[in-house]
Amino acid sequence: MLALGKPGYALAAHEALQSFLRHSDLEIYVTTDPNSSALLPRSPRLHLNLVDTNGQSSRASGFLAKFEALAWCLERSGADIVLQVDADAVLLRRLAAQNVADALGDRGMAMVEQTGIAGSDMGRRDFLAHYRNYALAFVDGSLPAPREEDFRYFNSGVVIARADELRRFLDWTTACLRLLPPDHAIGGQMIADQDYFQIWTNTLAPERRRELPWQWNHCRHWDDGFPRQGALIAHFSNFCNGPDMEAVMAMHALVHTARIPNARDGDKPAALAFIIVTHNSSKVIGYCLDKLADLSADLPNEIIVVDNGSTDDTLERIARPGVTILRNMRNEGFAAAANRGATAARAGHLCFLNPDCMMTLSVAGAALAVLQAKPGAIAVPDYIDWQGERTAGRQPGYSRVKLIADILRNHGKARLAERLRQLPGYDCDDWSWPLAAALFTSRGGFARLGGFDERYFCYMEDVAIGVEMAKRGLEIVRLDQVLPHFGQHGADVAPVLRARMLSEARIQFARLHYGRTFAMALTALRSLLRGRRAIKDALRRGRRAAFMLANG
Repeated sequence: MLALGKPGYALAAHEALQSFLRHSDLEIYVTTDPNSSALLPRSPRLHLNLVDTNGQSSRASGFLAKFEALAWCLERSGADIVLQVDADAVLLRRLAAQNVADALGDRGMAMVEQTGIAGSDMGRRDFLAHYRNYALAFVDGSLPAPREEDFRYFNSGVVIARADELRRFLDWTTACLRLLPPDHAIGGQMIADQDYFQIWTNTLAPERRRELPWQWNHCRHWDDGFPRQGALIAHFSNFCNGPDMEAVMAMHALVHTARIPNARDGDKPAALAFIIVTHNSSKVIGYCLDKLADLSADLPNEIIVVDNGSTDDTLERIARPGVTILRNMRNEGFAAAANRGATAARAGHLCFLNPDCMMTLSVAGAALAVLQAKPGAIAVPDYIDWQGERTAGRQPGYSRVKLIADILRNHGKARLAERLRQLPGYDCDDWSWPLAAALFTSRGGFARLGGFDERYFCYMEDVAIGVEMAKRGLEIVRLDQVLPHFGQHGADVAPVLRARMLSEARIQFARLHYGRTFAMALTALRSLLRGRRAIKDALRRGRRAAFMLANG
């Protein structure tokens, strides 16, 4: 299995690996990168090959890395037969090594044919044309295409192969890659691992291939009625775009029965309390809580969810054993709700966790180690979004210029805001603040700080914590860890309302820390920007109405 680059692959691989650990006794070999490895489950049967992804030169690089991963697996495992599975495929029922061997039979390589694309009328003839015009044309235009009745558009999401066949195949791909352009693009199409597998099984070694039944690779991308009863492996392929959030959560639903044990009922006291504030968070909160369940065996914890008047089905999704629910009848704001959760916690250490953050054992363990060594500190990881972009968990302090830039950015003036960013003094380097999507602190230390400042309804309360930490000479520790954080998925809030809350929080911070006069200036700037936008919107609506009248 390959889990490289964007966190979506690692989160999908976590679900896939859980399914194979649960339903098989197979040894599992995974090629991954250091950031992704922190998101994978742990098991003596799981063997990791850590690689650096910084050198990837094209979009196809991540897919072609499968060849090196297979070579490493052959070298390390010594197995006679290899089952290669994509990171977005989950095993749905028991699979024994003999089942794999029986499926391959006396052939060298076996895959499932992709017979169409869901929602389209494409068929084998169309796939053959694609094979001829792109795969063969790019890799070796002199190679012949098979007849339509002999052609199979195999999908490489699930491959069974004998070791000697794989070695011949990998020797051929290695020779090809030395000669071919590294971008692996032709006519707007990407050439990836699947194209090489198809050339091998259709043109170079068709006599050694076997076609597997659909159950071995039941795919969302090409099978209608997905997921179909009776499937062995459910494949959430997204046509080379990588797993999206909905697919990962759907994989999780197939694999994982929600289990949040109540740590306080066990023999060990909770080492850490996770405090989660929700408001219409039903899209992500179940998955967030299930991730915390994975920690419970190694890290006894308590989970407190403070719901801020959700009107969707958030409350139904958080009602499970081991979760303490504190319900506010209306939206009290983040600071007030988080403080309420901290008061209810029994553990000596706290983690304020956004519902769209996916906690890992490595992050929690590193944070606890810091807090035990430095009881007055706050610890925060870095964050990665769905595209793999990294954001530092410890941020430089807010200056007046930075506040002005944020107001401009929140009201559609991103270019002007970026110009201000280049000015000296944009960041205050003499103090910092913790980006509180996953903020770790001791319960006593948080109480001594006075908790989150409830004068902030939402946003900037973590910046205010940074101000208090600086006043007291306390340390904000940036962990050498990353955590997936899919920002703005934690609450179902309209973009216009979110922008308004951001601006109000900035103005409140300006009033409390830079004085009323500066806050009034920011308020005036916001009013001016709102007025100009309203005028533009009115003119745009007028032009649209005139066009419709003129065109009858």
